[in-house]
Amino acid sequence: MLAFWFCVGLAQCGLLYLLARCGRALIRKAEEERTAARFTPQGGWPRAAMIVPVAGAHPRMADALKSLLNQDYPSLTPVLVTAAAEEPAAELVRRLREDFPAVRHVVAGPAEGCGQKNHNSLQGVAAVGDTADIYIFCDSTHLARPDFARCLAGAVARGEAAFSTGYHTVEPRDQRPVTLGYAFSVLLMRFFQGLSAFTQPWGGAMAMSRDAFGRYGVAELWAHNVVDDCSLGALLQARGAHVRLCPAALLGTEAENHSLPVWRAWMERQVLFLKFCMPGQWLLLGVLAVLMALPPLCAAFALLGGLLGLGGGAASSLALLWLTMLLGVLGPWRDFLPRPVPLWRWLWAFGCAAGMFVLVYLRSVPARVIVWRDRVYTVGRGGTVLNIRRG
Repeated sequence: MLAFWFCVGLAQCGLLYLLARCGRALIRKAEEERTAARFTPQGGWPRAAMIVPVAGAHPRMADALKSLLNQDYPSLTPVLVTAAAEEPAAELVRRLREDFPAVRHVVAGPAEGCGQKNHNSLQGVAAVGDTADIYIFCDSTHLARPDFARCLAGAVARGEAAFSTGYHTVEPRDQRPVTLGYAFSVLLMRFFQGLSAFTQPWGGAMAMSRDAFGRYGVAELWAHNVVDDCSLGALLQARGAHVRLCPAALLGTEAENHSLPVWRAWMERQVLFLKFCMPGQWLLLGVLAVLMALPPLCAAFALLGGLLGLGGGAASSLALLWLTMLLGVLGPWRDFLPRPVPLWRWLWAFGCAAGMFVLVYLRSVPARVIVWRDRVYTVGRGGTVLNIRRG
């Protein structure tokens, strides 16, 4: 048993080391991609529409939307979509149009058979129609560099892929455990995106050609599904379609004094989307949960037993060896943060992230609904929406 848990600990450290290497490779690829995005594709940049579902009253939404509206992509049509004409997000859009008159504001109305975000995106596409050759879909709460749209749509514009995706990174503005734990969680998911076996569309930053949108039946899929990205990922995986990861299309998410319930709700949605849309990957998440939970639990019991004189010295020695290896592989992860973080705080953040992930995964096993904003979605196989009610 002792050898088993130590082998699991070795596997955990090996995975974290592999992901850190993947993260460094993504940074190198991002620089190459930004260089390529400076050049105009043969035939010029295709007409593109940036469709952004906007909801809620996030404190940094105005800055995030301004960063999306200040893109240097030529012939880009920005479309901001709200569910209602009278809501805080709609008022924000009207204020933004004073400085950005090219913005189109679409009022989608309430969703009836799908997630509200899906409905908003589809109404945005309908408003654009065939005036765009590329559809770019973005979230409304992340900061974008001016070349974000060119980096994200570049692979589609050059004919290298029909679908492309970016991701985001969290910039912690404090060193609280929840804030750093959230940052670690997003880093982990971003690095998994860098492994080709796990690359899939991310709804916060994805692009596709208008031809692919119609050919793969994206509108029909989203019209009955709870989520945009995982459902599309499952469809493309089933049809053997390639999704191009664009590391330079990286949005920034600022986090300060991050709320524990907000973090948990966000992580629950990520796990539940996979459970309903991509059950195979959800089962793999269970393996990852074991990999994250078992080594620290066993090490804690081994060290406690050693202190109380209840166990042999071998167990305590292996626990200390595992902890040393863990610190060795976690240390370089701090290089991906914009500000230095003490190693002990980063270790505590890792523990919080692992504990939250295991808790959320266990809660997902019996779950039959997804709570998203003010709605509760009863979800069936493949992410199909069976019922919507106010939460």
